[in-house]
Amino acid sequence: MTITSDVSYGNDNELLALLKGYSALIPPLHLKFPVQCSFTEVHAFLLHHVLLDPHLEQYPPSGRYQHSFWKWTIEHLERMDKDEEKATHSQLHIKDGEIDTRIYDRYLSLMSGSIGPPPDSYMTYYWKPSSLLVSDNRNSHETITLLESRTTIESGTTGLRTWCASFVLASYLFANAETIRDQTVLELGCGSGFLGIIVATIQQKFNERHQSHRQPLPAVLLTDVNAGVLSRCRDNVQLRCNQSSNHPNITFSTLDWFDALSLPHSENAVTAFLSKASVGIVIGADIVFDPILVPPLVATLRLALSFESTRMVVVALTVRNEQTLAHFVTEAVKELYVEEVPHTFTSATFFDLDTAGVDAGLDVKILKFTLRNSAS
Repeated sequence: MTITSDVSYGNDNELLALLKGYSALIPPLHLKFPVQCSFTEVHAFLLHHVLLDPHLEQYPPSGRYQHSFWKWTIEHLERMDKDEEKATHSQLHIKDGEIDTRIYDRYLSLMSGSIGPPPDSYMTYYWKPSSLLVSDNRNSHETITLLESRTTIESGTTGLRTWCASFVLASYLFANAETIRDQTVLELGCGSGFLGIIVATIQQKFNERHQSHRQPLPAVLLTDVNAGVLSRCRDNVQLRCNQSSNHPNITFSTLDWFDALSLPHSENAVTAFLSKASVGIVIGADIVFDPILVPPLVATLRLALSFESTRMVVVALTVRNEQTLAHFVTEAVKELYVEEVPHTFTSATFFDLDTAGVDAGLDVKILKFTLRNSAS
């Protein structure tokens, strides 16, 4: 059974921001409690749309995070309740609010938290679809849910969590949905599956929105070199709460960029994969983080663009090391046309996410690659 992901909370942005922060495990320190709302409004929202929300009950944030969130929430609710009680007594009104025992019960049930590295957790991200994708988007939000690592590196890979560059590239894809609506999309370094879900959802929404021109959905090809990452990606893409679980043409494949360096190029494993794929657009996020990966990645991009079906490559890269990025661009321009795409996208553009995480303050560049003789 597919869980409906359309959520409507009217125009109360403070309450919706709180829900988004909780669902994405934003530390309470970086959340803003909706003090402009009344105790009754906030309490009812927290009870019914956070604590008892069916989706968040099935795909909950980690117990460790919930403990810190509900501790912070109870402190604010108790303070708000006391302030309102003083105000109402001074006006000879009767106090009408108290914290539901189910909120206290949830907090108390999480008191014996585990010690050690933070556990994996479900993360739910909310985004507002444009009119290109839905006919009525006034109060609706879509959700994307993933089981993610909460550590920077786990099992020798950084691919088990979603990084800022992925949110930036997702925002670019939302703003340019027509670019991928009818194209086979190949993702290099698919990680936990966030961008794969985005691409699949865009294709599905676009097809539903324009029913008079409905066509079979193009393929979404998700690749990574790490088997554990691919397994996590598959599990997330196929979660029933994600629309991508209904996409009929998603594949998960191991792809090692170093194979692109093998001679002759016409017979290596990357060429063999691409020759069967009919890729229209290649995407990737945060795939340039080690200088040793630059030669195989550039070789992979060159091979992909050598096929007539492949229009372009679009990648989003967080600038953690300017020398590594410069090295990548220098090597790429030897064989490809490279264009930096001006943008103002951040993780807050479509997702309203706190930017105080691991990549806080770092620039994210979007680069577009084409063959020199096909650049436009």
